[in-house]
Amino acid sequence: MSSTAVFVGLYGYSVNRSSVLCFALPIFSCQFLASILPPVMFPWPIQLGNFAFFLYTIKMASYFSKSWVQTVSLQIQNQSLNKELEYERNTAIEANLAKSKFIATASHDLRQPLHAVNIYLDLFEPNKLSQKEKINFLQIRKSIQTLNSMFKSLLDLSKLDAGSSSKLEKSFELIEVVGFLSNTFTPIAASKNLILQFDFMNIGVNGDKFLLQQLLGNLISNAIQYTASGAVRVNLVSKNDCLHVTIEDTGCGIDSTLLDKIFDEFFRVDSTRNMHDGLGLGLSIVKRLCKISNTELSVQSTLGSGTTFSLQTPYATSTLPDHIEILVDDSSQHSFGSQDVLLEAKTIAVFEDDHTIFNAYKHALTQNGFNVLSLSENSQELMSQLANINRIDCILSDYRLETTTGDLIIQQLRDSFGIEIPAIIITADTSPQHIQLFRELSIDMLYKPIGYSEIVDAIKKLLKK
Repeated sequence: MSSTAVFVGLYGYSVNRSSVLCFALPIFSCQFLASILPPVMFPWPIQLGNFAFFLYTIKMASYFSKSWVQTVSLQIQNQSLNKELEYERNTAIEANLAKSKFIATASHDLRQPLHAVNIYLDLFEPNKLSQKEKINFLQIRKSIQTLNSMFKSLLDLSKLDAGSSSKLEKSFELIEVVGFLSNTFTPIAASKNLILQFDFMNIGVNGDKFLLQQLLGNLISNAIQYTASGAVRVNLVSKNDCLHVTIEDTGCGIDSTLLDKIFDEFFRVDSTRNMHDGLGLGLSIVKRLCKISNTELSVQSTLGSGTTFSLQTPYATSTLPDHIEILVDDSSQHSFGSQDVLLEAKTIAVFEDDHTIFNAYKHALTQNGFNVLSLSENSQELMSQLANINRIDCILSDYRLETTTGDLIIQQLRDSFGIEIPAIIITADTSPQHIQLFRELSIDMLYKPIGYSEIVDAIKKLLKK
């Protein structure tokens, strides 16, 4: 019984051989001595069997000991690998954060002077320039628009990395998305003598309309950029009761060996660099948007013949009655007409420490029927000015002012009037922390560089809410 207990314990725990010997030898030695000393209690076959069992136990201890050593060794190796993986993971996270911080910081320093250039360009009246000066002016504006597009890509990347792109799923009509995309990209395609064709039937869709517009917009823009002649066709259908989209172009195509790389950040095919001045972020943004919306993305391409992107969205589709489209169109026209009247005589408080830019804002806002207030960013002076002001309909502020920041100014005005005044901050800072801060404070954001016509449109849109 003692021998069996030793053997079972040895088998169950696979302990080290030295530990077995230290534990088993005293027991077996006592058993052996007790069996051979008179009076002899057991016949010799039992004693021989006991001794054989003892030798077998020691032999098995050797095998179990090897298993034990290997098990412990593997555990140590696994722990070491886990530590290395954790270190590499933390290093990757730190590198990603450093990259996002670098992009935000670098784009901030470059956006500030470029924003001023946009404002100054808007002050020009091309029709008053000579023909030669007008051509030069239009070339400068085209170059600035390219830079604006690059910064927009960096901004989209920063927002997606920050996780600040909120999802808003609700029902909408497919014609709303197609109308927006057609109005935006048809002129761009026409400027290159390309045909932009949308094949669809108007259906109801339940999902994030604005995310879908951004996703399709990036793919359509990419198709136009890399297509020299022919057409870009967008097909939108219901497949498995969900929206399915294909975007097909007759462009230069992509080498099959590069299909896995086109979604990487800053990747651009060498043979197409002369066709586009971007940063190579468009498809990287598309990949992130697909992940956010749980959309399946696939691509097929033939070098020299064109490329087709296919999107299977999770957005449920439904059939619409014929009369809904007409009713929506009529009501929307009536709604916009009545709201435009409400914009008259609205008071806008502007905080901008650059006097030239402030004058440009004031000129544009005044031309659009707004009353512009120039207020001090100094807290005491501001309180004195507010004592003589009955109301403020909207606040427009730069983020970095001389002595304070725009969010603090906005909060002070909201506290003074006791209401949440609609507010817009114009900033060159795209860091995730500030994006999250402005969202929590219900402050709309406009990112430099931007022209003052876009600022006016943003104010009108905010006041119509």
